[in-house]
Amino acid sequence: MYASSLPIFGKRDISHIRPILTHKCRTNKRRILIELVKTDKRSLNWVILVSLVALAGCQNTAEIRSERPNDVIMIAGELFHTMTKVVLWTDKGGFDAYRGHRHDQKNVGPPHDHPDRLLRFGSLRRNGSQAWKDRVQREGYTPEDLTEVIDTIVLHYDACGSSSRCFHVLHDLRGLSCHFLIDVDGTIYQTLDVKERAWHAGTANDRSIGIEIAHFGAFPEAIQADLHYEESTHGIRLKESSLAGTSAEGAFPYPARQQMFSGVIHQQNLFQRDFTEAQYASIEKLLIALCKAIPSIRPIVPRTEEGFVQSGLRPEPSGQAVAGIVGHWHVGSHKVDPGPAFNWDRIESALRASDINNDGLTKRPLP
Repeated sequence: MYASSLPIFGKRDISHIRPILTHKCRTNKRRILIELVKTDKRSLNWVILVSLVALAGCQNTAEIRSERPNDVIMIAGELFHTMTKVVLWTDKGGFDAYRGHRHDQKNVGPPHDHPDRLLRFGSLRRNGSQAWKDRVQREGYTPEDLTEVIDTIVLHYDACGSSSRCFHVLHDLRGLSCHFLIDVDGTIYQTLDVKERAWHAGTANDRSIGIEIAHFGAFPEAIQADLHYEESTHGIRLKESSLAGTSAEGAFPYPARQQMFSGVIHQQNLFQRDFTEAQYASIEKLLIALCKAIPSIRPIVPRTEEGFVQSGLRPEPSGQAVAGIVGHWHVGSHKVDPGPAFNWDRIESALRASDINNDGLTKRPLP
């Protein structure tokens, strides 16, 4: 762009000015001429001003890009630290549940199981009061708004063994969604803002946040539970072939505890291998972050009067607060995830030790 072709503010004619300096922008190759000769002082000031504005327009992208920490999750548009690795749906390698098309077939929009459906989530939580609904639809969400509608975090195993397979099944095939996926190596993938009503837990969707943990599942027979595991010199591990070609390929493949677990859920006796140490560490940090950001979630798990984790549905006495950290089986009588191997005691101990009632979680100021 040349000075003689710039708009002339105040109809000042500067066509007589001779160019003496050329600046070539490295980022977009634009040429800018700053003309300084044969002009009066007012023209000189004007040309310098326009030139500086033009130069600012070709500032190197790296100089204006804002770096975001890789441990933040998004809640109602605001960023919260978790102190562990997070990949957002906007990041390279992320899983974007907002897309209206399948990821495996880019020209196909609807999921396989619901050809008439484009969205895989709801944009409004329906359990709020009418005044609440009117406000958030008019003004948008804040994290504080979510305390009026969210009191539960539902933990699932994905039955896929990796977050990439899980997202393919949820988004591309079934037309469902979940806020967070936790891979074998502990990486947290956030697919939707927490404010959205993800479709992961049936009637509990409106009041809950969903977390899918990569795991092949629990089964009626021990031999079935061992299908994707093998003995190695270092103990029981996930088979390389079971993780090959997925987001979990190359992850440390050893369960946190080596024994086979069994337990009764909804009157079914089930067998299961444990989750990985990296997954437990990430679950703890994510739950702590969510409970601090949304204090309406009680950081306890459903237990009987004797102190055992409920093997059936979560008790929900009328007018009373409920245990906020639950398995899918606690809110669905036909579900058994995250299974009998899940270490509820460890998770609850981490929550108890985390200063959870303190306002210690700091929102990162946006640029």
